[in-house]
Amino acid sequence: MAVNKITKEDIVESTEQDYSFNLFKPVSRYGKANRDLIISLVLVWFVAIFGFQLLLLVLQKPTPEKAFVKFEAVFENVKAGTGTVEENQDFINSMVSVAGKSSVTPENRLLIRKGVSWGVYSMLPDSAGMVLSGFVNELQATREKLEKASDTEYIQLQAELKSTRASINALANEVTGADPTNLKESILPYSLNAGREELTPEEWTSLAGVMKLYLVHNQSVLTDTRFLGFPFHYFYTSEFLLFLFVGISLFYSIRISQLQKKYGIKE
Repeated sequence: MAVNKITKEDIVESTEQDYSFNLFKPVSRYGKANRDLIISLVLVWFVAIFGFQLLLLVLQKPTPEKAFVKFEAVFENVKAGTGTVEENQDFINSMVSVAGKSSVTPENRLLIRKGVSWGVYSMLPDSAGMVLSGFVNELQATREKLEKASDTEYIQLQAELKSTRASINALANEVTGADPTNLKESILPYSLNAGREELTPEEWTSLAGVMKLYLVHNQSVLTDTRFLGFPFHYFYTSEFLLFLFVGISLFYSIRISQLQKKYGIKE
């Protein structure tokens, strides 16, 4: 007469028809099915996030901004002191475009300011350079006063700042070729030091690296393609992954109900 072997799982199934569940050591068929379901959905979520990041790394290609292309084209000539007026203007304006970025570190900003100042003062006659230096000092002193100014003083100091910036632009715009309708005009006065300082060989090398850091970006079809009005990588990370998470949660709720019914788990 054959004897049916009773396993531990059979005992558990017949005595523990409830929601008790250990993810790491499931003992029932329902527990194992629940564990496998959770692991599968976590893997889907992991691949959706990190698989996309890996794909971005594989497809990315360093793409320079126009400002860097101009900077790179004129850098050696300007450094050697043989740059034309147009080349010096491109050199200055490309650095001003970096000076306007909020992500620039204080150390790199100081180097950019030194490069801009060197370029601007080198294009001005000595007499105009001295006048410009006075305005730059005045601008810096007014900005320092703003930190401790009262409401009435603040309004007056803002007017002085506006006037001083206009004076600086009147001297510098023509030699730098800055467009009065461009944001660079408002950035230039704050990108100058009160005099011309020569850049050391090490600083010239560092300057080239800093410009590349802020003006060369990794791009690919995933970042250039637009979907529903957004760059695809932005839509994927900020919108699609949220929808996916909600979908995974909904799928888990439906599937776990099916598993409870299959294995006789009742509330």
